[in-house]
Amino acid sequence: MAIWQFQCNIIPARVNFDRLSRDKIVSWKGETQPSNEVTFLEQEKSWSKDIIQYGKSDETCIEFIYIDNILDEIDCRLDLRKFTKTELILLVEYVQEIGAMFLVGDMIYAPKVESLLEAMKNSNANQYCKNPMNYILSLNETLED
Repeated sequence: MAIWQFQCNIIPARVNFDRLSRDKIVSWKGETQPSNEVTFLEQEKSWSKDIIQYGKSDETCIEFIYIDNILDEIDCRLDLRKFTKTELILLVEYVQEIGAMFLVGDMIYAPKVESLLEAMKNSNANQYCKNPMNYILSLNETLED
């Protein structure tokens, strides 16, 4: 993952998330299999035969990860250097269509533009994109503490 990418997972909407491990939260095993057609990104060749990839790996990229031909996880990385509002809306609409949610770190977000935008604004990737030098220097200060 590149420093300018905002990372999240697209997860099945469930109840009782608090009773599940992270592996179970991100897993699509036993869930209705969503469409793996992402119309706003071009399909790219993946490094693995078990991954269907849309978008370039160092830019905005959505990966459908399969184990034994069953969807296991949907990984999503957004290139905050050039991610557009139109792309954000299309992503949120896709997640709504498949009845899913976003997992960012250990926080779960409903598929709403405002919610995801707020998470993106607070991310390290956004801090880097706003001012790369200050971000790198702040990492150095953290290491010295």
